[in-house]
Amino acid sequence: MREFNTSGPCNPSLHYTVMREALVATGQEKVRKGRYFTLFAPRQSGKTTYFQLLLETLKAEKFIPIWVSFENLKTVTREVFYRNLNNQLHQELGKYQLKLQQIITNQVEMVEFFEDIESRCQTKSLVLVIDEFEGIPDVVLSEVMHSFRQMYHRQKYHALHSLILVGVSTIAELVTSGASPFNIAEELKVSYFTRAEVNSLIKQSVKESGQTFEDKVIKAIYDNTKGQPGLVCALAADLIEKVQNRPVTMADFLGTLNVFLKSRYDKNILNIVQKAKQKKAFMYRLLFDEEPIDFSIHAEDIAYLHANGVIENVENHVGILVPLYSKCIITAFRPVFNGERRHYGLEANDTFNEYLQDEGLNIHALLNKYRQYVRRRGFKAFDTKHLKEGAWHYSLDGFINFFIEALEGQTFIEVPSGAGRTDILIVYQNHRYLIEVKVFTNNTLFKKGKGQLAEYLKSEDLDEGYYVVFSNVHNDANTLYFEEEIAGKQIYTYIICTQFPTPSRLPVPESLKLTETEKTLARTEGSLTTARQNILDILVLRFDPPYSLYQEIEQHLLTLSDETELKKLLIAAVKSENVRHFQSEIMT
Repeated sequence: MREFNTSGPCNPSLHYTVMREALVATGQEKVRKGRYFTLFAPRQSGKTTYFQLLLETLKAEKFIPIWVSFENLKTVTREVFYRNLNNQLHQELGKYQLKLQQIITNQVEMVEFFEDIESRCQTKSLVLVIDEFEGIPDVVLSEVMHSFRQMYHRQKYHALHSLILVGVSTIAELVTSGASPFNIAEELKVSYFTRAEVNSLIKQSVKESGQTFEDKVIKAIYDNTKGQPGLVCALAADLIEKVQNRPVTMADFLGTLNVFLKSRYDKNILNIVQKAKQKKAFMYRLLFDEEPIDFSIHAEDIAYLHANGVIENVENHVGILVPLYSKCIITAFRPVFNGERRHYGLEANDTFNEYLQDEGLNIHALLNKYRQYVRRRGFKAFDTKHLKEGAWHYSLDGFINFFIEALEGQTFIEVPSGAGRTDILIVYQNHRYLIEVKVFTNNTLFKKGKGQLAEYLKSEDLDEGYYVVFSNVHNDANTLYFEEEIAGKQIYTYIICTQFPTPSRLPVPESLKLTETEKTLARTEGSLTTARQNILDILVLRFDPPYSLYQEIEQHLLTLSDETELKKLLIAAVKSENVRHFQSEIMT
């Protein structure tokens, strides 16, 4: 029985394989016309499988395909490069009983080599495939490209009928020279699998193994990978290995997805994440900023990330085509420790029952708890120094994840289309909850986000969703909670105010530094500040007072400088029946 291939090219007799008939036919036509063309795609995207399928069809048309690779040659000397190329070409020709005396030691002798084949063997049907072309040493790049250009224009004098350069997208940068033979021939790009091809691939497995998949699982595999061949096969192989004698369900898929996000050593994903980390500031902006970024290959960060398969040109804007890449990058950027859990407002006997209702979760209670936490902690709730645009997302994500894990549920990152959109999907028992996280920019985008969430809920077959928007322009005088029905979906909007005083980080001039007496007074004031903040924390934790009332109490506490009196008020904050009762206490 065949299997899903997760490493190297597919062999149709051993692996479930998408045969790419239309793409193979396109390649055949180019070869028939004697084209020299490029074939490029990111790693593990199926290009090696494709050109091997193409070569098999060319053999049937009496072409002589030969394959060489420039892998691991990038740093070798000119002499070593030509010696290696010479050996590979002689070995490949030997498979067809074609033997030559010609030795290649430079670019001129490389051209003569193919002329010698034509004169000795009376054939013009050679098709040369150079794999890993981006591995060509810089010292020989120009002369090799010029030689191929010369051969393209003098095809009647040598045996090389067609040339195919294969590599990752960086090959595009290597062939932009005006001297390149490829400026007169279109390139051939190996696209990812279509939804139909993913379905066909998995159906091959179902037919041979009897292991069925729920339709939702097949859709989820495509939606998370957008047909990236390496990821499609890796996800399917993991599911087949773990699930036996019953259909593969969405619960199984979510378990596998969690493994890929957090603990799977998938070389494809690891490579993407490592490249993204090299341009972390740019990636934060791409992932969390609502403003789209125009695609330009001339921008250094964009060129690097595009060349390494992290980003794509999506309708003239920078985008990450594969959602699983986005999820893995966001997960990889998540702080291992944020130091905030001790400030979440937990009590010694907290059982988290307040977050449960009707065999599911009370998301409203959880989001209200988060609002209290942010009001208590202020700017300290957000690591804006290290996380930049992602600070808001990671703050809420860390808070939600802490409580959901305690309740034995799971959280997942979702990345629906649209700039600056990141969602938190909560799975608890048989229930799913979706929280969309955004930063307020203006009312137009704010309202547009609600519509996008409604559409996403529809695609996920959910009736309601939560819209959490961080804003530094809203305050307690504004409406900070909405309940609306949009396109038949219930949307609950929570606006989280982020107007916080920021402590000054300016260096203190020598003339302004405190004397010892002033330091003593400052320590006393520090104790008073802590005592006042403890009172406010208790009030927020117990009563979550309106912001205007919170400010009124805070201003009154600032007038008090007696530690004994503040201790009495702390006790009153603990014992008061409600916040108004406490307010009457401090006014007496």
